[in-house]
Amino acid sequence: MFKNLLIGLIFTAGVLLPSFCGESVATPLLQVQNPNTYPEADKNGDYHIVNGKSGVMPWVWEVVDPEGLNVRWQDRTGQSNRMDMIDLPVDRIMPTGERFDAVGIFLDRRGKPWLWVGSHSFGRTRYWVRANTNYVRPIQRINRDLK
Repeated sequence: MFKNLLIGLIFTAGVLLPSFCGESVATPLLQVQNPNTYPEADKNGDYHIVNGKSGVMPWVWEVVDPEGLNVRWQDRTGQSNRMDMIDLPVDRIMPTGERFDAVGIFLDRRGKPWLWVGSHSFGRTRYWVRANTNYVRPIQRINRDLK
């Protein structure tokens, strides 16, 4: 039972850990934890993860805001690493129709969902956009399960 629990934790966390048999077990960082997770909008148009237990849910999204979409920039090594998404400076505006990868949906201090734009967690910067039907729409799931 303990070994099954450990294996489950390894695949859920997506980390490199030694196994009990002396070999290393590697899993991809953005492995889809539940292939049935998907984004769904609530009555306010805010997207949330359905069938998921965390913010990780790699999807391709498209900008639908006719005026373009503000992309907020976070420097993870500086002052902005401690700031909430809504307080981050606007880095650029994505034009209507542009598609982008997003790591998942995360909530700000007000409980509003934001998309973490990009395909991985490495690097010192992160980019964020609001996850709402007024601004974006999901296109397709990205399968990061590289087994």
